[in-house]
Amino acid sequence: MQQVRGTKEASMIVCLRTVGVPANERHRYLDWIAEGRKTRQDHGILAELVLEPASSEGETVVITIWPSHEVFDAWVATPDRDRLTASAVHAAVDYRPITCYDVVGGYLNVGGLAEVADAYSEVRSQTPSRPHSDKEESP
Repeated sequence: MQQVRGTKEASMIVCLRTVGVPANERHRYLDWIAEGRKTRQDHGILAELVLEPASSEGETVVITIWPSHEVFDAWVATPDRDRLTASAVHAAVDYRPITCYDVVGGYLNVGGLAEVADAYSEVRSQTPSRPHSDKEESP
């Protein structure tokens, strides 16, 4: 399929959203993301990454990757998404607007990503959570 910038014909999209995660909810929020993985993958998500600034300054960013606008739109409309978001953890987080981008170039090193993902899972299960800023986040 030929990609046409700015239209729904692009073959893959990346969605970016900043989120305000209270420090006392951080671990539960990361668990909630992990627990919803299978449901999201069943609906077509390709990846979900939660990013925190290397310093205590800045906001948490969530990046999701979807095969198309249509798959993402179908996810937003499904009752399974509603079930995931009907939780105390989800309600405790301040979600900012989502911005979706059409992927028009670049590449993925799938083998390298798989190796890093496996190593990251092992390290995360053995390492206490990195402290996150307790400062109040402004909208």
